[in-house]
Amino acid sequence: MTRTPMSSTHDRRHSAAPWAWQLDGTHRARRLAAAPMPRWLAVERGAVWLTRSENEAQRSEDVWLRPGERQLLPAGSDWVAEGWPTAEVVVLEAPSA
Repeated sequence: MTRTPMSSTHDRRHSAAPWAWQLDGTHRARRLAAAPMPRWLAVERGAVWLTRSENEAQRSEDVWLRPGERQLLPAGSDWVAEGWPTAEVVVLEAPSA
């Protein structure tokens, strides 16, 4: 039987996994649209300025995160993330039951 090595999606030399995002440069924000389930945003590298969009039910909220820190993104919440100056983040959600 021939064995073929499995490629790693976590190898940084290849394209990033869909749950990993690069936030490059200040003043280049990325919108995290609301989702029907809660999610976590975790910082892998760099610093992140995270802002919860204001709506009728919630006031805006600013959070600063450093590597190893994470923030719960509640279901239905809309956020904007920006690297200071650059950052790498992952967005995680629980699997469906």
